Amino acid sequence: MKKTLLHTLAFTLINFIVLAQEGGGTQTTVADTTQLIKSPFSVSVESAFTNSYLWRGIQFNKGLILQPSVTLDYKGFSLNIWNSTSILETNDNANIQELDFTLLKVIEAGNFYFEPTLLLYTYPTKNSISATAEASLYAAYYKGSFGVFINPATDVLSNTGGTFSEAGFTYDNETDKSHTVLNFAYGTGNKKFSEYNITGDESVGATSGYNMIDINGYYQKRLNETIYIKPSFNFFHILGSYFTNTLNTNQLNIAISIGAEF
Repeated sequence: MKKTLLHTLAFTLINFIVLAQEGGGTQTTVADTTQLIKSPFSVSVESAFTNSYLWRGIQFNKGLILQPSVTLDYKGFSLNIWNSTSILETNDNANIQELDFTLLKVIEAGNFYFEPTLLLYTYPTKNSISATAEASLYAAYYKGSFGVFINPATDVLSNTGGTFSEAGFTYDNETDKSHTVLNFAYGTGNKKFSEYNITGDESVGATSGYNMIDINGYYQKRLNETIYIKPSFNFFHILGSYFTNTLNTNQLNIAISIGAEF
């Protein structure tokens, strides 16, 4: 039973929503076999501390960053609310509050696994930054703990026509007390994605699409039936020379999370 590290997510109990601050969406596609559980309804909260806020190889913050989230699951449907707050910025990046909402449905058919997803990015403290949304479909085929996947996504709001897709290999192994996930993927964005998210100016015009290698994973360890800890990492390597003038060629983010499932 698999799920997605759309959700390298983060925890802070009830005042999490008031805390909401800054970001750009550090979620990373991952299979997660804890999605379908015996109870038809469950709630989980998680909070991660990380050294950088990366989204598809693009750095939004660097330093000490808190990323809390809350997830509601019901009969294969999942609603996640996620936030990134820069506590200590060390790279002079702007502190822009972001609050993201993700709605997805888990569909399993034999060795096949699907996750149609709608993700809304909002920036409550910056009227100059428009909210936008993506529709995506994570599709995978698993043989035991090993799988192959593809995850195409397209903007359906502020940057209609901007697309980004990842395809790669995944390892997902879960026991009663631990869960290990490792992903290796190739990601690519079209020119409209690049102009909107990287150059920030369509008049500049990206000369090519955006290509990268994405390696990510986590190890989740249950401390008891409710509480768990989860160290995780995400490494991006930007391909081609065009975007290395704007982005660092190699980016690494390391996080430690604590969460609870009810």
